[in-house]
Amino acid sequence: MTGWSDKVREVAIRDYVKPAQPTRSRIRIRLGDLKRKMVELGLPKNHANQIASPLEADKFWKPLGLEMLTPKGQSRENDTVFEFRFANEATESGQQRLSETPAERAFRLTEKLRGLMKDEIAAHGGTEGFMRWIRSDEDEEAA
Repeated sequence: MTGWSDKVREVAIRDYVKPAQPTRSRIRIRLGDLKRKMVELGLPKNHANQIASPLEADKFWKPLGLEMLTPKGQSRENDTVFEFRFANEATESGQQRLSETPAERAFRLTEKLRGLMKDEIAAHGGTEGFMRWIRSDEDEEAA
């Protein structure tokens, strides 16, 4: 029998990657949608990590010629979206084209930053508390 991680990858390939291959469009997998499909196949409802982790693993996206655009370790909420693109996209003339627009690059980079900062911000009670901490002189008083 196939393990759940393999089954998650199979469903993601069948329902998301293969339909995007002809146009090489971006692949956006909403965790809640994939979770619903997996529960219908028998995966227990409270196993969001069992669905997200196989998508984040390069074992899923690298062999398919994809690049993962969203940061690893995102929240496991139903609205969480995993985004991928086809690597090395080529134009009709066979020349390599820029694989992302400046706006797409800015979004990808800020999403990585958001992923890194979310735990730190949460530790200070949210953005306002984090900003108070940044502006404080706590480190200077300790010296």
